[in-house]
Amino acid sequence: MDFFPSLENLSLFDGFDAEVLSSLFREGRAKLSSYSKGQMLYLHGQVCTTLDVVVAGKISIQSVDEEGKVFKVRVLEPGDVWGATLLFSRYNHYPMTVVSDDDSAVLHLPKALVIDLCEARVEFLSSLLELVSDRAHELSMTVTKLSAQSLRESLLAYLQNLSVIQGSNTVLLPTSKKELAERLGFARTSLSREFASLVEDGLLSYSGRRVVLHISSQN
Repeated sequence: MDFFPSLENLSLFDGFDAEVLSSLFREGRAKLSSYSKGQMLYLHGQVCTTLDVVVAGKISIQSVDEEGKVFKVRVLEPGDVWGATLLFSRYNHYPMTVVSDDDSAVLHLPKALVIDLCEARVEFLSSLLELVSDRAHELSMTVTKLSAQSLRESLLAYLQNLSVIQGSNTVLLPTSKKELAERLGFARTSLSREFASLVEDGLLSYSGRRVVLHISSQN
């Protein structure tokens, strides 16, 4: 199948060859599904039964408040994995809704297959443990962000974290400002006003998605 080369390039399948990947599908143990933009993959409260890998497109994990405002906790791109922290948990229900942001392809690995792969491939087990650890770290960062008292604090915390990740005080936003507003849980217009206010206060300057921070990431 023509998607095997792309699967081989995903970190979770590092060291796997096309024949091994092909056998997973011949035996019916793994499933590749296509989703259209806006299609819902999982509802809040639904039981997690598979480890899922984004092969193409974008998938978002999001919640909607009573006023209909969307908050995107995480946007997943090719190579990203979710379900790792839920699949083996006693609390294995999705805490939020999972939606396809674009036309997407997702690889679904049932729990029994994940166990077999962990037993057969130490590289797979190591990658999976790394993913679980990364998710735990991201969760702590999200909690910190959500506990901020204002949009300004949330935005500055996000930009400073981005500065650390990109290793520069000049950062490139990975998303549009509309999507960034959704991730932070604020209105797009409010985010635009806060950007303008931060420029006026001399804390940053920006052009398009390029943002220059005039404050230390240690502050």
